Amino acid sequence: MRKVQHPFRANAVTELAKMLVAGGISTDALATAPTIGDIRRLAKRRIPKMAFDFADGGADAENTLQANTDDMAKVTFVPQSLVDVSQQHLKTTVAGEELPLPILLGPAGSVRIFGGDGELSAVRAAGKAGLTYTISTASSWSIEEIAAEATGPLWFQLYMWRSRETIRALVDRAAAVGCTALVVTIDVAVNGKRARDHRNGMSIPPKVTLRNALGVARHPKWFASLMRGPAIGFRNLEGIAEGSSAMSHQEYINTELVNLSATWDDIAWLRTIWKGPLFVKGVMSLSDAESAADAGADGIFVSNHGGRQLDSLPSSISVLPRIVDALGDRLSIIFDGGVRSGGDVLKAKAIGADAVALGRSWVYGAAAAGERGVQRVIDIYRAELRETLILLGLDNVEDIDRRFVNYPPEWSRPEHSRDRDSAGI
Repeated sequence: MRKVQHPFRANAVTELAKMLVAGGISTDALATAPTIGDIRRLAKRRIPKMAFDFADGGADAENTLQANTDDMAKVTFVPQSLVDVSQQHLKTTVAGEELPLPILLGPAGSVRIFGGDGELSAVRAAGKAGLTYTISTASSWSIEEIAAEATGPLWFQLYMWRSRETIRALVDRAAAVGCTALVVTIDVAVNGKRARDHRNGMSIPPKVTLRNALGVARHPKWFASLMRGPAIGFRNLEGIAEGSSAMSHQEYINTELVNLSATWDDIAWLRTIWKGPLFVKGVMSLSDAESAADAGADGIFVSNHGGRQLDSLPSSISVLPRIVDALGDRLSIIFDGGVRSGGDVLKAKAIGADAVALGRSWVYGAAAAGERGVQRVIDIYRAELRETLILLGLDNVEDIDRRFVNYPPEWSRPEHSRDRDSAGI
């Protein structure tokens, strides 16, 4: 006996087929990734655990790493409705430089460990978007090699090492390739202990051990990409450190360059040899912000190094209000720490930051798909900035301020106020 097909079921199948044809079927996970969290998951799948944890992990128990995102979620929005938001303006200005979005790509070193071209992929993507890219002293490629791929603005990040001769040489090279701002990192007197890296046997350059061999074997394309191009190391130190491998560079840094006696006088000296905007990165207190201003800095990065240095620091967002209130009229303020969405950017901007430096976000993109991955990260931030601005009832990113956010009131109290209250002051 012939089975009769139910007409409703047949129509449903036909309609579904029409919808699929009209909408298209996408197999590109990157192009359809809606959030930075999704980009992170793509990166985690594409590279071995030891490489992913190098990007994703923090220092010691990772308390500060977790606090950065937990406290960002404590900032909530206060929207206004029935406002004409038919046009959105996302441009901002930092230290006299106009940015198309209130974000820039902050410094990250050894990015080629995630495969492909590393930093070169990121600087290309930044240039296409007109965003500033910050070259790290610890980049896998040299200042000159990165600058050769750049089509957008460049800044240069510098460590306060012991040898002023080495510092001057790096500063001169940055100026020669057209870097317009200098970012001096002050919170890496020594490297924080990153427990994930220790457990994974992670090193620069990466070593294949019995512990991580299986992960490497499961990612042959990643491993092949490491074999192409130069050895992973700190190419900015070639001609300074003996040899050309990362091992010799790291040994040279640890024995000859690490500076445990650096002071604010060193920042003042840098001010005499660098004529453009000078930022101090790693500021988490009013006293350091005031010292930066007194030493001649034009701006600061309110940053705890993404929780990768001293653990159990407060979150970056929780110290931002006090620093803005005290120094916002003297310094340009860049924020980083716990930023994973356009909404997070607007939270920092509302509290008083001039712009936000992205770190892990663009590194996840580079690890997930190289230049395309970084481009996708930038696209996500641009779309989220626009959408959040509309939903807040604003048409210009420069108009957002503290009227549009709520956050814990203790974040605005002066430092050590609890001690003064307990003393009856």
